[in-house]
Amino acid sequence: MIDVSAYPECAKRLHFQRANLAEPAMNAYWAAVCVAEDFADDSLADFGGFNFERRTEANGYLLLGRLEQFIRSDRRRKASQAALAECEASVRSYLGANGVKVSGLKGISDYHAAAIVLWPPFISPTMPDMKTLRSQINGIPKKQRSKLARKNVSGLPATWSARAVQ
Repeated sequence: MIDVSAYPECAKRLHFQRANLAEPAMNAYWAAVCVAEDFADDSLADFGGFNFERRTEANGYLLLGRLEQFIRSDRRRKASQAALAECEASVRSYLGANGVKVSGLKGISDYHAAAIVLWPPFISPTMPDMKTLRSQINGIPKKQRSKLARKNVSGLPATWSARAVQ
């Protein structure tokens, strides 16, 4: 039986695959092959590639170590993308609730431009990232945010205004 306890992420994958680590033919190399099967070849190659040509026990443990790094970096990348999507959803929500037709906005520059029109004293004139823009909008007191937006919504381009007659 091989010991994969040093590779907890790989061990989880093998557990969910119901891999029999006690099987006589199973070694670290085949365990690495099983783990790698869960991922697209392109994503493994983008990480730096994996050499599965040497079918040795030693190479298997090297592969398991690299796969462990890959799984952790993949998890961080996905968490970062999820956080960015959450920030964008919040900004879209703030803008949509205050008279902006968000389907007409095409990215951070449009979100920023609309926010500057609605809340000019609170939004920095330099282009922030999505997280900063969300915190700037969130920093405006709620009552003041909607009052200011109602006052300034007429300054939006017609294609961005939810109140414009189309």
